[in-house]
Amino acid sequence: MSGRDRLKIRLARALRHMTPAHVVRTRLTKKTIQSFADQVGLVYFGHVDQRDGDRRPVRGHTVSHTHIDNHVCIGTVRGYDATVLIRNDVVQLHAPNTAAKTKRQRCHWLIVAIDLHTPRTVPHAYIGLKQHDAVYRSSYSHVRPLAIGNLAAYAPQFLSKYTVYGTPTHALEIEQLISPQIASVITSHFSKMSIEIDRGTVYVYSENEQPNEVQLERILSNALWIVEAIDTAYGANLADRKSVV
Repeated sequence: MSGRDRLKIRLARALRHMTPAHVVRTRLTKKTIQSFADQVGLVYFGHVDQRDGDRRPVRGHTVSHTHIDNHVCIGTVRGYDATVLIRNDVVQLHAPNTAAKTKRQRCHWLIVAIDLHTPRTVPHAYIGLKQHDAVYRSSYSHVRPLAIGNLAAYAPQFLSKYTVYGTPTHALEIEQLISPQIASVITSHFSKMSIEIDRGTVYVYSENEQPNEVQLERILSNALWIVEAIDTAYGANLADRKSVV
């Protein structure tokens, strides 16, 4: 994306955020997320500039030069370092062929990022809703859809709803990590959520610009569960911890 395109996106975003309806929605969302943060022990920071060097950025496939992070909450939940935020951006989708016109899509992600405890290297993987495949493919070029099911059979419901991405060299390790049992829980409990594991952090994404407290509780609980499952698989010390799901 060119500098001129990024400027256009910023100007359009600024104009949209000045509308009375957007101001009201933002205030309501702030109140909801602040209340949720207080309940779970997170600190609400509001808007955080991605150029702020005082805090480690939330990365994953949604990071870009144009994203905006709002309603950022940071803290420790059940012994895990966690961040909750809403990220807005305009994604330039990759055209299926060079002759096709490039499309842009406006995205609003509710994101929970939690750091793993295991010191071992967990391969980069993405378990994404098929309806969001185009957005994810526009973020990375080094990962590919994996044909899972080499070690055990997966439920048709999981295979029809999700695509598992990773590098071919890590395909078997990813399949061992996202076992049919784990996949079954993802299918039944992670409604409208995608999962990414990248550089020692687990990200859970949901397209949601105005979450309510029930949705916030669900995405945080699910993120904690998948983190604990991964730490268990890699032998991290999880004494005195309890499963969410």
